[in-house]
Amino acid sequence: MPYRITNACIACGDCTVVCPQKVIIEDGATYNTLGDINSTTDVVRDGAMDEPPEKLAAFYRITAGCNKCGRCREVCPAGAIVWED
Repeated sequence: MPYRITNACIACGDCTVVCPQKVIIEDGATYNTLGDINSTTDVVRDGAMDEPPEKLAAFYRITAGCNKCGRCREVCPAGAIVWED
């Protein structure tokens, strides 16, 4: 995925509203102030736990089907959506 949602996400949901492909979904993982993962769901999916905390999305993640329009990034008030080459 060229875009990813970082742990700066504040869970406002604005990105999910503007996504024309509806490919931004709830992640289920949250972070405490130490950057440790807290979850009430199984956060081990797609190898997610192999990534360092700064690489994981805090509340939402972008799934396959993203058309790279950038609308999510434009509306994110926290600047949590970044472009990755």
